[in-house]
Amino acid sequence: MSTSKREKITDLTKLIKGGDKLPKWLVLWAEKRLGLHALNVAHAHIEDDWEAGSKENFFKLACKYLNLNYDLTGLENIPKEGPCVIVCNHPHGMSDGLMFGDVVMRVREDIRIVVNEFLQCVRGMVPYEIMVDVYGGEAAKRANMAGMREILRWLKGGHCILVFPSGSAATYSHQDRRVIDDPWQANISSIIRKTGATVVPMHISGRTGIFFQLISIINKGIRSNFLAREILRDGRMRHTIRLGRAISPATIAMTQNDDSLSDYLRLSSMLQRYPRKEEQAATAPREMQEIELSAPAETLKAEINALPADCLYAETSGGLKVYAAQAEQIPHMMREIGIQREHTFRAVGEGSGTSCDLDEFDKTYTHLIMWDSNANRLAGAYRMGRTDKILKSQGVKGVYNSQFFRFGDKFQSIIAHGLEMGRAFICKDYQRHPASLDTLWMGIGHYLARHKEYRYLYGTVSISGEYQPASRALMLSYLKAHCMNTELTGDVQALYPPTGTELLSEDARLVPTALSELRLLSSMVADLEPDGKSIPVLLRQYLRLGGKMLSFGIDNDFGGTLDCLVLVDMKESPRRIQDRYCGKDYIAPGAE
Repeated sequence: MSTSKREKITDLTKLIKGGDKLPKWLVLWAEKRLGLHALNVAHAHIEDDWEAGSKENFFKLACKYLNLNYDLTGLENIPKEGPCVIVCNHPHGMSDGLMFGDVVMRVREDIRIVVNEFLQCVRGMVPYEIMVDVYGGEAAKRANMAGMREILRWLKGGHCILVFPSGSAATYSHQDRRVIDDPWQANISSIIRKTGATVVPMHISGRTGIFFQLISIINKGIRSNFLAREILRDGRMRHTIRLGRAISPATIAMTQNDDSLSDYLRLSSMLQRYPRKEEQAATAPREMQEIELSAPAETLKAEINALPADCLYAETSGGLKVYAAQAEQIPHMMREIGIQREHTFRAVGEGSGTSCDLDEFDKTYTHLIMWDSNANRLAGAYRMGRTDKILKSQGVKGVYNSQFFRFGDKFQSIIAHGLEMGRAFICKDYQRHPASLDTLWMGIGHYLARHKEYRYLYGTVSISGEYQPASRALMLSYLKAHCMNTELTGDVQALYPPTGTELLSEDARLVPTALSELRLLSSMVADLEPDGKSIPVLLRQYLRLGGKMLSFGIDNDFGGTLDCLVLVDMKESPRRIQDRYCGKDYIAPGAE
């Protein structure tokens, strides 16, 4: 059949009163201006192709004839079978649904897309659509029970649902000064929980044009009349579509309720828009000196064995021992600490770039050494600053982190009863050893038990530049939302605060509810990282101890790490942690 003879999917003469009396040229002009003509022509071409024997699906042909082009990554994240819900932002309008369907149909054909009334007229979508308002309140749910039951039935049959949880195209937000998705409703979250479906977050780049946004501001109720016009605009640009890793039912179960799950899914989708490390302009590599060779094992062993007996703080049945010593007691071991620091930090994109990572502070700090007595090797180390002694002999400038943060009087009075912790590392061969970090912390705990004048632990935990920008921004937002020491934040100021490393405002607002606990943050970070790494182990350890954040800074001389200044009050640490590391008889200062 000729394209011009086919019934229009949208006929302007039937949409307006007295439209059949309008001149044909005027109707055609209006339909072209509103984008309706392009839709009608494209749909007619699709039906012509099917009549001629084409086996291409509706979405692929629609994208072809409407010139909707996109770059796609993450297609492998869509499971090929089993109940699956794919959630996506809604930046444009109808073109989002067409590209959405085209993407998913590359992997599986058993899809249904939840659509609104505007798309009901598109004949080619009928086999794929479920008409239901899953975005409204209780009244909407009652009015659409048939559609809700169809979604549940489809998922319980092991099939795939595509949904825009915002329900409508993104609009301008005065609060954020940009176009953002409308609120994501929690109804779809309830369905996900009931069916045990896997969820895949998806993100489509772009936004609607200025004209559409002005219409939305003036009268949001009439903007659907101009959605077709936006497809013409969408066909003149190339879009970016990304799919994140599948979110398992186990992760979904960790969220508190349907609202928190909705925020978790939205955040997962929106994080796909942040730039990847590989997409950013490469920075000139830092000049790196060749790292020194280690001293002979026998030399290091002799130095360790020469330490007084009271320098031993912890040991395990596997041969790991933890000693505390001053630099002058262990000159050869200090070189080895500097060498292994540099090896370990460079491996994660950090490092000083020198042949041996030692500084002036090493001379006055206490060094916690984890020694493998079976292999006669250094397994790891920690640096501890006895701040009372440092302040007395050198003042605040003798505290390592005073190079990066300005300490007020209130904070200085607190750290006078604390140990500054830093420069921690575990050598590569011991990083997967389950006892390594635990053994180091046994040494710290026993040190606190013997030196009862120290109540606090403080220092920086580094988030390496090897993390994706979205992961670093996410961790920073989580720490600000859940882990700040509100009494001291104003008393500690970063000299080099992070800039341009935070989440967009509409995403940061989701963090408190979306990531209600650390496990959810760990899961989301792991999903963002190509190698699946989670949050830094040391950060997790400090948070387990009840650590609170004071400030954040960037150390550009150390690979651009994001440094999080943390304070642990042992009096407030969980009793089970005190028992494990300090012993059951330990009583933190101030807790008597």
